[in-house]
Amino acid sequence: MMKRKLFIIILLIGASYTFAQEVSYRKVKQVYEKFEYENVIKLSDQLIQQGGISDSLMIDIYIMRANTFFLKEDDVATRKSFENILMIKKNYIPDPSNISPKLISIFNEVKTEYLRNHPEVKQPQDLTQTKQEIKFIDPSIMKSAIVQNILLPGLGQLYIGNDTKGWFTTSVSTLSLGAMIYSVLDTKMKEDSYLNESNKLLIQQKYDDYNKSYKIRNVLIISYAVVWLYSQIDLLFFSNGDQDSKSKLFQLNNFNFTSSPLSALQINFQVPL
Repeated sequence: MMKRKLFIIILLIGASYTFAQEVSYRKVKQVYEKFEYENVIKLSDQLIQQGGISDSLMIDIYIMRANTFFLKEDDVATRKSFENILMIKKNYIPDPSNISPKLISIFNEVKTEYLRNHPEVKQPQDLTQTKQEIKFIDPSIMKSAIVQNILLPGLGQLYIGNDTKGWFTTSVSTLSLGAMIYSVLDTKMKEDSYLNESNKLLIQQKYDDYNKSYKIRNVLIISYAVVWLYSQIDLLFFSNGDQDSKSKLFQLNNFNFTSSPLSALQINFQVPL
């Protein structure tokens, strides 16, 4: 029971204090509307010293003080009142219905200078708490991609979803492979024709045809080998979604592909006995 009474007394005291603040604000408002500027300054000084006023009421008080000081031609005090408003609300915009255009101009000058002298400080980003998204491809998917890519360069990239690079590499490798196979067969046919030729007048021509086809065949074989090697390296080192990793290990049944930064590259083949 005693605690309840004490609680009620505290509430009454708080309510009385708030009411007293409201009364004091109203008193300042009344003398301001009566153009009693000396009393406005005096009562507002007392009210500011007491404190405990809401921000909105305090801004109104400083607006009244700014108007009062302006009429008294006290430019320093006028600007100080506007600065106090900005200390309460940095992005405050004056109401033209309560402030004259001249005072708004002065306020904007004060605000510009205040914002220049009190810039917003941006907190530096804590890099230790920054989470970087790292994408990983499931090892079983990667194994299937490697198998397909060994059979035909570009299929591995398509399998893991790298469509642009996959279609390009697949198209180039398919054309290279087809041209290489045709050239190998054509070279073999021309070689047999050259070796079986008995007419001395045609031997040189047969040899020239075979030699030309032989050189083209070698170029196509090298071209396909370059495409094949490029596709394997791209799949292993640049298409697994973890480009920042310093070491990668892929195991495929009897094949172990181990790579480390430029210093070593090992491809181990294990033949089951």
